[in-house]
Amino acid sequence: MNADKLTRFCQLKTQIKQWEDELEDLRREITKEYPQDSEFRLDDYTLKVLYQEKKHYNDQLLIEALPDPDLWKALFKADSAKISALVKANLLTENSLEGTYTTTRTPYLYVTPVVRPQP
Repeated sequence: MNADKLTRFCQLKTQIKQWEDELEDLRREITKEYPQDSEFRLDDYTLKVLYQEKKHYNDQLLIEALPDPDLWKALFKADSAKISALVKANLLTENSLEGTYTTTRTPYLYVTPVVRPQP
């Protein structure tokens, strides 16, 4: 093993962290300008901002809201996908779940270069 390799490895890891931080700052600045789903072309780039809402359930409030305690055995913990499936199967209603979760909006940013045909 060569110490130079370890030094270079650490340098690259630091560089990656700096780039990730800069990317996150840019993502935050761009999505702040577009609070709704957006898609358009700017110069040689296509920009798409999509928002996804996610529900984060509180286990204790969910247990209290479930009409049948045996349903909790099917969930074990608040799992959004399983809860959605129970709502779709009409075993739970959206009304019965009111107040058991918080909702967050997560922006997803996609930037792609426009491919121009070669002359």
